[in-house]
Amino acid sequence: MTKIAIFAAAGMAVSATASADLTGATHSNLLTAGQYTLTATPTDAPNISGINGTAYSNIDAGPNGYVAFAAGGGAIGFDDYDSIAAGGTVDVESYRFVGGVDTAGGVVFMEFYDASSNFVDSFGVALPASGNFIWTINIGSFPGGVVVPDNGINQIVADDAGAFGPATLGQWFLGDAGPTVGTEDVNFGGGGGGQFSHNFEINGDFVPAPASLALLGLGGIAAVRRRR
Repeated sequence: MTKIAIFAAAGMAVSATASADLTGATHSNLLTAGQYTLTATPTDAPNISGINGTAYSNIDAGPNGYVAFAAGGGAIGFDDYDSIAAGGTVDVESYRFVGGVDTAGGVVFMEFYDASSNFVDSFGVALPASGNFIWTINIGSFPGGVVVPDNGINQIVADDAGAFGPATLGQWFLGDAGPTVGTEDVNFGGGGGGQFSHNFEINGDFVPAPASLALLGLGGIAAVRRRR
């Protein structure tokens, strides 16, 4: 895997590309002011960790530092995840990724698919600064929320056509530390022959599947009967 330096804080960059647009669906769910807040942390910040309600986390760089494919437009990367919210969904409250855009105000969309590559949900944000950071996106009063599968595929798309803001290219960094919460298939997405995986984290409320809710209800009824 050929590497070229981007800047010291970001580590190394991979010169090839390995993105694949999983859908041609039109994006319509761009979060607006008041529906989210953003925090940008330098990519050399130590001791990156999640928050309460972390369903999946693969945000650390690993021993080889952060790496990235060259900046591109459209689908800039995809990777699988298997969260600890087994058998249900995650109502996303906070999402983090390592990367960025080359134009201030450039928009990126985070898309989510189930394990069979069927589109489920997405959201978009305008990044206020160019460059690569550890971005934390806290989702607030977005109607309907953002609900993603307990395990599936995450893809990031950069708005290089300028449909939602200034035309921009984007990068999504990878590391070889591996997930600290949840698991993944190292040979899916990512790069480096299964060594590197894209860095992202999903935090929120775990929502059991309908069948699980029914079982919980039956368990509650049984408990009441036992108490009687």
